[in-house]
Amino acid sequence: MTTLDKLQEIITIDTLRNDGVPSASVAILQDGKITARVVTNHRDDTDTVYQACSISKAITAVAVAKMVDVGHFTYDTLVAQHLPESTLAHLAGPGSANWIEQVTVRMLVSHTSGLSQGGFHGYVHHPPTAECIVSGKAPSNTPRIRFDTFPGAQFNYSGGGFTVLQIFLETIMEKDFATLMISMETCHVMKQNYAIAYKTADVVANAPYHKFAELAAGGLWTTPSDLLKAISAVQQSLPCTSGFLKQDTAKEMLTSISQPGSDGARRMALGWGSDDNVFAHRGMNFPGYHCYAFGSHGGVVNSDGSNPVKVPAGNGIAVMTNGELGWDVATKIVSAIYHLKGWQRFRSLPSMYGEDDYIPAMALSSISLDSDWKDWCGDWEGMWALLNAEGPAISFKGSEPVPLRLAAAPVSLLSNGMAEHMFVAEHVRVAVRLTWDEEDRVLEIIQANSKTEHRNQQKK
Repeated sequence: MTTLDKLQEIITIDTLRNDGVPSASVAILQDGKITARVVTNHRDDTDTVYQACSISKAITAVAVAKMVDVGHFTYDTLVAQHLPESTLAHLAGPGSANWIEQVTVRMLVSHTSGLSQGGFHGYVHHPPTAECIVSGKAPSNTPRIRFDTFPGAQFNYSGGGFTVLQIFLETIMEKDFATLMISMETCHVMKQNYAIAYKTADVVANAPYHKFAELAAGGLWTTPSDLLKAISAVQQSLPCTSGFLKQDTAKEMLTSISQPGSDGARRMALGWGSDDNVFAHRGMNFPGYHCYAFGSHGGVVNSDGSNPVKVPAGNGIAVMTNGELGWDVATKIVSAIYHLKGWQRFRSLPSMYGEDDYIPAMALSSISLDSDWKDWCGDWEGMWALLNAEGPAISFKGSEPVPLRLAAAPVSLLSNGMAEHMFVAEHVRVAVRLTWDEEDRVLEIIQANSKTEHRNQQKK
């Protein structure tokens, strides 16, 4: 069985329905080869396009890198020199009238321009122009894009900055944004079969989708396979001088910035979240699209070589859903693929994705369970208890034990040679990790987007 075959046994149609999601489209990249699958309650297939939401920013960043390579501008080009006077006038506010003159392309793609407006709502009917969005005037449904802080002073996620970047690119290249992206070979012509948005697995959203004037920030429609084609093009540019991008440009794009507030799961490079192993981006659009995509760079950036490469170079994952509750499903899918591939546990993935932010799916029942989980049985601080009730079970404050099932989630190879175990509780949104702190056993409880660690085991 392939990884996708096994994944479809873990993330079933019933799983989606129970989680309130109509479909999930998945693609896996390995050594330049892309395979795809759709789990759906409807008629979506691998050619169905979904809104890529904020992953649009990452694909825009690849196009920007290509334009830098060709010589249209540099990352340090001052954007004010190429913006229309009307745009400059909208951006000039009290006390910050000349700040736009300090803003570079690098600041816009790395979210360090100081500009406002993290995200956008989109429009049910015809959207206004990008210029109107910057002005904040009707019919724009967001305020004027302004400076929230000093240019270059801080990482501050800014869809507004990418909208200014869109106007800059259209002006300097003398093309509308969609035509420009197609000409840069980072996007393809829109396919006709698209996934409409749902509130639940069966209830369609109030509008089939929202339209966006903010194309660079969130307007891309695509498939997981096409996202991985872009990721693969970046990966293939890293070890050689004949890739889609120049080698130095590809590395520069994926090198994380050193700015306050940019560490951990939010670590940001030029248009991508990027850590010492992978580069990634998350997306969410109203009224019901969630997605995530990442590729491994093999540790060629953001690494001193001291940490092991958890995801081999040339690998990647893209997941797209069309349900308002789709993020929970997307995280389960990424976790399950890690589990099936045997990749090591991550503490966080770039672009707002922490290991304690989700409850994984149950693993395949055919996977055998090591018996040493029993060594964690007993009472724990916080009034938790791990029990052997014909298998592992969890109890809180003496409640009826809830059975635990092996989780489709990665585990760590600990330095002390000890093993971890990860479980998910039946019928409730609780996960349990059995791990170590040096020589001491630890019981971790993950629930409601938080993790608590429990020590002082009292064996029964």
